[in-house]
Amino acid sequence: MSSSLTRRPAYIVAFMGVGAALYYILLFLPGIPVIGTPASMDVGAALSPLFGLMLGPIAGPMAVLLGNVVKTLVPAVSLYGLPFIPAAALSALAAYLLVSRRWWVAGILLFLLLAVSMFLPPFYPVTEQWLVYTVAFYDKIIALIIMPVVVKLMNSKSTGLRYVGLYGLFFVAREVDKAFGCFIFAVPAVYEGIFGIRDVNFVRSLYLVSPLYYLVAYVLEALFVTAVAIPVVRAIRKVPGLSGILYVDKLNI
Repeated sequence: MSSSLTRRPAYIVAFMGVGAALYYILLFLPGIPVIGTPASMDVGAALSPLFGLMLGPIAGPMAVLLGNVVKTLVPAVSLYGLPFIPAAALSALAAYLLVSRRWWVAGILLFLLLAVSMFLPPFYPVTEQWLVYTVAFYDKIIALIIMPVVVKLMNSKSTGLRYVGLYGLFFVAREVDKAFGCFIFAVPAVYEGIFGIRDVNFVRSLYLVSPLYYLVAYVLEALFVTAVAIPVVRAIRKVPGLSGILYVDKLNI
């Protein structure tokens, strides 16, 4: 995006509004079951990183956030969904940070979620609850470790490696979403106040349910979004002037 456009709030507001409406519609798409597992792919939420790539660091996350707010509050307030509203927006932000080579900012965000979670009741003390913590966050820790690798692959001279990097980007971005979900559910005000769970041991048991199954869903989600992103980005680049307004010029695919 040119510097003149980035300084014009009207573009950000316009993209935010259109993006929020589109994301809101996508949230009504049915989940895709993962055969052989109890998990399913949340198609709408899975596409949230793509909004960050196309709309940038402000309009992208804000569009996803507004879409989630409307979905959670209309037509009736979903109390169970309220704590998780920011999750997908963080995924969109992480995707932009990765594609703009600011992976260390996304890394700090994910690291903070991992670190603070250690001191929440379901995982504290982590020396005793290490198994629960590991099962809940092992895939997020992997995502944190591979961030610089993903950025390097995305800037490779090989087209095939750039595709692998794009896939890794979507996987890592969604893991930021999941890390926030695991973190916020471990807050007593959420699992006690909203979900009515008084027994912290029962909360711990929830983190131990089918961890590998859900990882399979996350892996397939990233594959799905990659398959969607490539033709979408290429189509946008063919529209005169549009690729200069959106942020797709940062993607070398």
